[in-house]
Amino acid sequence: MLSAKATLNSHGQDSSYFLGWEEYEKNPYHSVNNPNGIIQMGLAENQLSFDLLESWLSNNPDSSGFTAQSVSSFKELALFQDYHGLPAFKNALVDFMSEIRENKVTFNPNNLVLTAGATSANETLMFCLADPGDAFLIPTPYYPGFDRDLKWRTGAEIVPIHCSSSNGFRITEQALQDAYKQAQNQNLKVKGVLVTNPSNPLGTSLSLRELELLVTFISSKNLHLISDEIYSGTVFGSPGFVSVM
Repeated sequence: MLSAKATLNSHGQDSSYFLGWEEYEKNPYHSVNNPNGIIQMGLAENQLSFDLLESWLSNNPDSSGFTAQSVSSFKELALFQDYHGLPAFKNALVDFMSEIRENKVTFNPNNLVLTAGATSANETLMFCLADPGDAFLIPTPYYPGFDRDLKWRTGAEIVPIHCSSSNGFRITEQALQDAYKQAQNQNLKVKGVLVTNPSNPLGTSLSLRELELLVTFISSKNLHLISDEIYSGTVFGSPGFVSVM
């Protein structure tokens, strides 16, 4: 289900460097509280001037944009962070995402990875889920930037799910099956379906029937489903937004 890049053990996470880092975090040295702990010798962090920086930030709040409360967290922010994103920000984000979805669903911050926008998220997903030459099915009309964001560096392909204006560009089972068959005719391995909900460029939301159709389809074909819901907080009027969650 994952790409060769995602399953290849070349990230170095199992190296002695990271294993040593994990052991240090379990038992960090402290001259008074834990003199027998482990000293971190593999990380170059300049912490000698933190007291000067914190003092300046406190005395110059207008210039720095730091409040008295945020100055106290400066050291934490200035050092290396969790690669998946700041835990405090992820906790705030899951609350916001639930609120946007009328608190009908909840999210686990441990399952969240933060990126610099939806573009980065979509490209990262392509790298993780598709190998060069694999394909994702996308309903038409779709955001033209996907031809760059999803394909340019990943080598993945897009096969359109042709939707018609005659039914308001709704996704149908026939359109899904036709797109899947088209990919097979092009000798492309389909890895999943990507939808934008609400749609870019249509601005419409997927109906519950369409979502159920998509879930049934990807389950029957053993595919991934990516639901780009970046516009979920800007839905006004009827029909309302229904998240795939």
